[in-house]
Amino acid sequence: MDRAALKAILENYGIKDITQYQENDSTKDGDFRLNIFIDGKYVLRINDAVITEERLASISRLCERYREIGVATPRLYKNLSGRYLTPWEGRVCYLSDYLEGQTEREAQDSCNHEQVRREVLRSIGLLSRKYSGCDLSPVNSMWSIIDLAPLDVDIDEKQDNLNTLVEALHKLGESELAQKVSEFNRAKRERIKAVYKRLPRCVIQGDLNWSNIMVENDHFAGLIDFNMAGTEVNINHFCAETNGGIPEEDFDRKTAGELYNEWRFRQDSDLEIVLREYPLNQLEADTIDDYRSIVLISQYPNVTAFLEFLERNREKAVQLIQLILHR
Repeated sequence: MDRAALKAILENYGIKDITQYQENDSTKDGDFRLNIFIDGKYVLRINDAVITEERLASISRLCERYREIGVATPRLYKNLSGRYLTPWEGRVCYLSDYLEGQTEREAQDSCNHEQVRREVLRSIGLLSRKYSGCDLSPVNSMWSIIDLAPLDVDIDEKQDNLNTLVEALHKLGESELAQKVSEFNRAKRERIKAVYKRLPRCVIQGDLNWSNIMVENDHFAGLIDFNMAGTEVNINHFCAETNGGIPEEDFDRKTAGELYNEWRFRQDSDLEIVLREYPLNQLEADTIDDYRSIVLISQYPNVTAFLEFLERNREKAVQLIQLILHR
């Protein structure tokens, strides 16, 4: 974008002078996304006209909630017409703060990742305790099951992942196990369906990964990228973010029982951090294990690992899956 066009857009937000800017085009599969970083202060985001004023208002409220619990987030700016969105050549623009600092990925060689992880988990509990039921977004988070997230087509992502695992088991001649996996998943989902509309939920950032977590002096400092933000059932959020997974390097040298028990221990420890800040009500306490089961058998990193493990040592991988089914 040339400077004159950029200045014309920024004038809508009361910004008249700029010194320097840098473009980052992350357009993918026809989804236009252009981010322009301006003077180390602002980010102008230009997208196809799919994001709405209501969606940005919801994200702005969520960012404010994170700031209230001590997590830095970018502020969204309204233009001189009192709206977040400004039209531009058939697309829309919106303006936010630029959060200065390092992401956890950028600091990966020098960061105390264990400490940051604990602080992120604590923030999950704090946010959920304080804002359950507040101004829920009609958009669901990427973790949603039963209800669909924006990128889901016909079925939620975890069901899609599970279908992939079941298909792979059939192809390997493990049809009996495939049937048991399907039945396990169906039974857990039926239990959730019976109660999930009554479960507490709140709006979350929904994409906690190293590229979106800001760190400072070995501590969790802030969050960026709220494209996946949406409403989520609290206990589903807790289970998804404490999934952990099985380190690939452990698979060859440990038994299925050791792998499973260590995995469960890590999850228990992480959930404990979240639940120190968020006391479960009785319905949540009765249902959280069903959500945890869904995560264990069908969250994307787990299914990816199962497929790899089945190729490397089918017997051990089958034992590991069976342990999940009999937990």
